[in-house]
Amino acid sequence: MSSTPPSAPLRAQGSEDPRAAGRRGLFWRIYVSSLLTVAAFAAVVGLVVYMLARSYGPEWVEETIDAIEEHEAELLAALELPGKQRRETEAEVGRALGLHLELDSRPERFLRHHHPNTRAPKQGRKGARRKLHRKLERGHPIVRQRGRGMPPLIFLGLLDPDTKTMRGVVKIDARRPGARWQYALAIIIALSVFLAAGTWPLARALSRRLAALERGAERIASGELTHRIALETPLPRDEIDRLGLAFNDMAGRLDALIRGQRTLLANVSHELRTPVARMRVLVELLGDRVERDMSKRVAADPTAASDPTLTRVHEGLGELDEDLNEMATLIADLLTSGKLELAAGEAQALETQTLEIASILEHAASKVDARVDCEPADLELDADPVLLERLLSNLLNNARRACPDDEIVALARRHDDHFEVAVEDCGPGIPAADREIIFEPFHRLDDARARDQGGVGLGLHLCRQIANAHGGTIVAEDRPDGAKGARLVLRLPRQ
Repeated sequence: MSSTPPSAPLRAQGSEDPRAAGRRGLFWRIYVSSLLTVAAFAAVVGLVVYMLARSYGPEWVEETIDAIEEHEAELLAALELPGKQRRETEAEVGRALGLHLELDSRPERFLRHHHPNTRAPKQGRKGARRKLHRKLERGHPIVRQRGRGMPPLIFLGLLDPDTKTMRGVVKIDARRPGARWQYALAIIIALSVFLAAGTWPLARALSRRLAALERGAERIASGELTHRIALETPLPRDEIDRLGLAFNDMAGRLDALIRGQRTLLANVSHELRTPVARMRVLVELLGDRVERDMSKRVAADPTAASDPTLTRVHEGLGELDEDLNEMATLIADLLTSGKLELAAGEAQALETQTLEIASILEHAASKVDARVDCEPADLELDADPVLLERLLSNLLNNARRACPDDEIVALARRHDDHFEVAVEDCGPGIPAADREIIFEPFHRLDDARARDQGGVGLGLHLCRQIANAHGGTIVAEDRPDGAKGARLVLRLPRQ
């Protein structure tokens, strides 16, 4: 049995540990992915701003002025209307053109309040207003640029068609009420979309690999030590691959360790059978020799029958024979347990055949004077006959030790999807807190630890191993009739 860890072939490919190749790889993937996502978002935002700036360029200004001039007569007439009617006309024309309009019949006042060049600095303020006023009188628009991506403000003089004098001014704004909130919402949506799109590939790749790692770890934790977590590349790329490799190393080492222990236990158990068998032969020979000597002495001297020494020797030989029988049973249980563990999950672990459960129950029950209740009487199931009889014998022997004088019942029933075999006794029962721990190896309840009770706590563990090997379960339950005692139930799947 080699102690070389599973990762040794990988290390042989180079002078350094291959797991170092992926060190901090996950950190860099996350870091670079975040940088690329932010860079992509910045590029998109810049492109949007650029497109917005271009959309409000000179061509848009000329088209807007031409549209206003087509409605110039309507706007001139609105200058003569009262304030409420004027605002209604402004709104009506604005809706038609998709603009926000504001009229004023006093250009000087209008420019003073709406154009920054006419409000500060104080020196040269009048000259600036006169310059803008003259520009409006000539029919030239005044375009006030604002922030990048924002539409400009346009001031256009309204000229009388007959006198060519300026009668008023109109302020043109492409913004709608609440436009800033719309821009902010658009930016938030764009940020969310690009962050989601940028992080999705990395998040998906990480979650998929972590899910595979989780499934592999669960299979290893459940006892499937031969399972290995698959790596997408021959050498680990990052921390996740190195973690998977560490799990594989751990599973390989545990598998080798446990198999070595099981092999050692099975070999030792097998080797112990020979000396135990020789000891039993010697005890039998010695018993026969003692019997012949006692017969000769009693024939020569009838009072020798009451000799305490000979009586004690005879009793000691009987106790020794019982101990050897118990040791042989323990060795057989250890050997069977080791074979089942070594062959776990392998087809050759069992030699199944179709069995009549009633006959097996009758044979095992006759040894402990138990009653059999099998329904139907010709109930058949597929199982290993040797292992199944061993399981039933262990259950019945435990039940008899728990209640030496009361009735024991072995029941067998067939259900829709499984077979059920139960052994009920009238003993002290099994506390609910101990109904799982009793199936651990070498565990016995406190009441059963006395030397004269027999058993070493391996029988129920072996029963669970046999049940698992058949794809079934074995549990301890309360008796369905509410009576005092224990009930151990074996459930095997129907084929």
